[in-house]
Formats: sequence, structure tokens, C-alpha cells
Amino acid sequence: MRKIIFSVAFATAALAGFNTAALAQQQPLNGGFQQAPPAGAPQAQPGAPAAARPTGAPTQIGLNGMAVVDVAYIFKNHARFKQQMDGMKAKVDQAEEAVKKAQTDMKAMVEQSKAYQPGTPEYKRIEADLTKKQADLQVQVNLQKKDFMEQEGKIYYAVSVEVEDAVKRLATKNNIALVLRFNGDQVDASNRDDILRNINKPIVFYDPRMDITPYILQDLNRSSVGSQPVGVGQRPAGAGMVPPR
Repeated sequence: MRKIIFSVAFATAALAGFNTAALAQQQPLNGGFQQAPPAGAPQAQPGAPAAARPTGAPTQIGLNGMAVVDVAYIFKNHARFKQQMDGMKAKVDQAEEAVKKAQTDMKAMVEQSKAYQPGTPEYKRIEADLTKKQADLQVQVNLQKKDFMEQEGKIYYAVSVEVEDAVKRLATKNNIALVLRFNGDQVDASNRDDILRNINKPIVFYDPRMDITPYILQDLNRSSVGSQPVGVGQRPAGAGMVPPR
């Protein structure tokens, strides 16, 4: 009986371990760094928003036919994507509760079996029922986990295509021939993995004017129902700002 209960507990932990694991994949694959402002530009204070361009100055998107985009940041702030992932988490939580209830029911059956001597017909019946329930629960957990992963993968793929299309539209409209992926998050000097990502990042330096992330994010969130501003105090794309980190 102890073996059966242990197996059920393991099934619960397996399902709980999923818990929209792809959210963790939103973490940057390469480190970022504080970008230096163009020569002659005023120095911004730490934590202060980027200064707006002079009134009447033309909006420049990209630089010399090149641009960079922070895809990880877009995923973190894509309103509809966040809503869909919240929905996935709710489904996983509901499935976990169902497994916990099944586990509680099986524990009750174990307690019931203690009223009978091992080897008696009643004891054997309860033992057989427990074995079947445990096997059925394990199959159910495996199928649910696979289904959740497939649903999550479809969400990520759909949003990734949406991001690519938005980048293509903006690049084509503004004669941008090359768009590179980067990560603009600050580096945690106390985190070894973060330091290694920063050392191995493919882009060592870029002009902040090349960052088209706010334009892409605004385009994607414009059609999202009930979407909120990307960040507190953030100005609309085109104001010459770099997305807050």
C-alpha cells in the first residue's frame, strides 16, 4: 500500500512540475548591458527614463538600414500572450487539484483496507481497486502533461510568428535590411550564469536608436483586448526611448 501511495504522490509532483514551464524559457538566452548614449548626448541618471527627442525632430527607426529587437522583452510584455499563459496556468492548477483529490480518495481506501486481514477477499478487492486507480491516474497525468505542453507550444509558435511578421512589416516600411536579436536586461554581477551570458552575447554594442522593440510591442499590443501600457510612465513608441528594463 505504501508503494501505491508513493506512486500517486509522484504523479501529483510530475504534473505540478510542469506548471507552464515555458514561462521560464522567456528568460534571456544572452546577457544585456547598459548601452552608452551617442557621442555628445546628455548623460541620463540611473533609473531615469530616456530623454525625448526635440519637438519636431523626425522619428528615426533603425540606423543605417539595421536594427535590433529584444524578443524576450516582447514576450514578457505581450498582453495577449500573458493572458493566454495565465489561462494555461489556471488549467494546470485545476488538473493538480483533481490529482490531489484522487490521491486523497486512494489514501481513504488504504485506511479502509486496514479493517481487513491481508489475503481476505475484501482486502484483495481493495488492493486491486487501488492498483487500477493508481495506474489510471498515472496515465491521466502523462496525457494531461503532454496536452499542456502541446497547447503551450502552439501559443509560443503563434506569438513568435506574430513577432516576426511585425518585424518584417516595420523593416520593410523603413528600409531596414537587417534586424538582429538582442537582450537589454541589466547584468547581475553576482550571478555567474548572467555574467557568462553577457560574455557570450553576440552583440557587443549597438546604438540605442537601432532598438525597434517599443515599435514592435506597441504594434502587437494595439490589437490586444484590454491591453495595458508596457511600463509605468512609458511613452509611446516613436518618442526616442529604449524600453524600460
